[in-house]
Formats: sequence, structure tokens, C-alpha cells
Amino acid sequence: MPDVRAVLRIGEVSRRTGVAVPTLRAWERRYGLLAPERTEGGHRLYRDTDVDRVRAMQRLLVEGWSAAAAAREVLREPATVTPLRPVPGFGSAALSLVERLEAAIDRFDALAADAVVDDVFARFEVPRALDEVFLPVLRRVGEGWQDDPRVIAREHFATNTLRPRLQRLLRSSARGAGRSLLAAAPEAEEHDLGLLAAAAAAADAGWQVHYLGARTPTAAMERGAEQLVPDVVLVGAVFRERAEAFLADRPSFPGAGIVLGGTGFVAADVTGLPNAVVHRGSIVDLPASLETALRARDDVV
Repeated sequence: MPDVRAVLRIGEVSRRTGVAVPTLRAWERRYGLLAPERTEGGHRLYRDTDVDRVRAMQRLLVEGWSAAAAAREVLREPATVTPLRPVPGFGSAALSLVERLEAAIDRFDALAADAVVDDVFARFEVPRALDEVFLPVLRRVGEGWQDDPRVIAREHFATNTLRPRLQRLLRSSARGAGRSLLAAAPEAEEHDLGLLAAAAAAADAGWQVHYLGARTPTAAMERGAEQLVPDVVLVGAVFRERAEAFLADRPSFPGAGIVLGGTGFVAADVTGLPNAVVHRGSIVDLPASLETALRARDDVV
């Protein structure tokens, strides 16, 4: 029988779930996920049911839910005492690697983090490694940065651990490959790791990738496309305002298909760029969006 008394300190909740204390505090403050009691001295104490809610939240985040939606779903259903089980499409091996990598990041242990990254690439193909391990870890590590500046340090550490490995995948993309891709994030968009992950998956699929990266003005994208003549231009944005500013520039990439990705473009009005394809799937689905963009380009030509 679970202990219905509130006897757990937040450090113990963190130890049982593998979720960092700043993230737990953020989930409590922002979403009401945890329901602690206070001692006479003002200390918070948690129950087993709080641990269960955190584990349920983890499962939904791994499936790709946003933190806000996951918290609403967890609070909608009564918590039950269950282990952190694999979810459909997400194997126990991947789940273990997520936990190991997040633990290494929590400790700022570069050697351990590099070892996990090596293990991931040894076990999984690139798209699955990105979808099932690296991107879930980045989402989980980044939760709560608005409320606790210490989380920013962990997020930067995680980003700097993964970025060199993804860039290495880009450098291995075959020169002279049959199809080429220009990848960039709009001006003022600083968050490009998702774009870099997508570009790495494209390189793994045999595309030659020209990566311009974050904060690329629209005119620079157009100039790059004019010089490089890519088959597809891939533009990624995390923030909607960055995506809308890019679309307001009415960019022109003659002879190229266009794929727009990232949360910034999902809800943006893309009717001003009628031949663009909005990628709404996972990384493993990106090649299909690239092929759709090629067909749209050929229909125009």
C-alpha cells in the first residue's frame, strides 16, 4: 500500500523520479502538479501520489506532449502508483538512455553525457535517436527556465553537449549528392537546435545540407538560395512571432521547395507562401515532408 501521509522531501521526489528539483518546483508552481503539505516549520512534504504524478508527466513528455497539456491530463485522472513504463513506440532502451542522459546533464558531467550520446548512436539510427532520446531530454531539461535561472545553465550544457555531434553529422553529408537542402532559422530566432536536428536527419537520409543556422535574415536566405540552388529550403522557428516576421517578408526561393518546421510555424498563417509545406510530424517523418516539397516545386515549375 502506498504511504498516504506527506513524508517526502522534494529531494526524495527528485531521487525517485530522476527529475531535477528546479523542474519539480516549476511544475508545482506553474501547473499545480504537486500538492505538498507544510510542516509547522514551513517545509513542504510530498506523498507517493505526487511521485506518481511526476512519473505520469514524464511518460507524456516522452510521447511529445507539451508540459502544460501533460500536466492537465495528469491532473484530470487520479494518480496511481505505477513504475515508469515504456510508452507505445518508445522502448525501454530509449527510456533508460533518456534517464541516463538527463542524470548526466543534472550533474554537469560531460564525460558521462558524451558516453550516453555514443551509446545512443550505437543503438539507434539518427532519426530515432533524435525523436526518442535527444529531443525528449532537451524538452525535459528546459522545463521551468522561466521560473529558475539555474535551469538555463543545464539547458545550455545539454545544448552544447549535443550541438557538436549534430554538426558532425552535417559535415558527413555527401557532397555532390543528388538533392540539396538549405537550412536556416529566421532573423532574431536564436533557438536552432531543433532545426539542426532536422538538418542532421536530412543529411542521414542522403541530402547534401547547407546549414546557415540561427538569426538568418530573409535576404541572406534568399541570397544563399540564389548561390547554392538547393532543391529544398528548410526554415525552422520556435517562436510564432519570428515565424510571422519571416512570412511577412514574403520570401522568394525560385526553383526550390519550401518546408517550414518548428512550433512557430504550426499555428502561423502560411497562406502568403502557398507552395510551402508545414512539417508537423516527428523527425523520422521529415523525409516525407521534403519529398512533398519537391513535388510542390515540380508542380509549379
